[in-house]
Amino acid sequence: MKRQLCILVTLALASGLFLPSAAQANPAQETLALVLKAYVERHRLAGPLPNLAISKAIEVQDFLMMNLAPDYGPVAGYQRDSAAGGALFSAVLLENMFTSSGATLHRARECNPSVELELLIRVGSKRINEAETLAAVAAQISEVLPAVEVRDQLLVATQRFDSAALIAINGGVRYLVLGRPIVVPSSITVDDWAGAFTAHLFQNDGKTVSHGSGLVTGTDPLQAVLELKQLLQKRGRFLKAGDLLALGSIGLAVEPDTNGRFEASFETPFGSGRVVFALR
Repeated sequence: MKRQLCILVTLALASGLFLPSAAQANPAQETLALVLKAYVERHRLAGPLPNLAISKAIEVQDFLMMNLAPDYGPVAGYQRDSAAGGALFSAVLLENMFTSSGATLHRARECNPSVELELLIRVGSKRINEAETLAAVAAQISEVLPAVEVRDQLLVATQRFDSAALIAINGGVRYLVLGRPIVVPSSITVDDWAGAFTAHLFQNDGKTVSHGSGLVTGTDPLQAVLELKQLLQKRGRFLKAGDLLALGSIGLAVEPDTNGRFEASFETPFGSGRVVFALR
């Protein structure tokens, strides 16, 4: 934690971005300190974050990722997410946020986890950056991966769907548990992607706690990739082969009130998969 706070101060001063004026405190600097402490210590914020413009929230998110990198590793992918009113934003996925099926995940003591069935794909080629049509996107996807995402609910209730707050805290993403990859054949067309993507999440007693068919937003998966790519390019970020893209939740997110074993099943037009994990 001390190392991360030192990095925070160094980066903030070097950039000049967070230097407060003599007349007023800098809300971006305050926000960065709050979200870094909340994320590292895994506790819910005591109050709402300062109001920020989206552009400033993105800068806070970038500094948060820089501070987490020594422990969470380099960028491994991105997530397409939405806030109140359907406003889209991108979260950053770091290498050590990912784990394999069978993992035991530890709850935060000070906030509840949110669990969702995630539609996750792997980029096959950097040529996806030039893709402008659904067919061009489909040609650059190599795998679909069964995935369960776990987030820490770090924001106060009044900001849980606030765009700027969600961006600053990187959506609270903590873990992504991955099953065996499902290869997407090179012969696959846009019509094949129109098939059903369904998923179910079961507790240890067999009770279904979440299920869905397709992205909960109703967005076509290939269109979701295009939207995420466009969001990233506006920030000067470009995709490369191997990047993992989380396109959104299949079914509603849930907040399990019990620990224990969970199992998720996935059916896609290209094959089926499963993910097993435990909450402790």
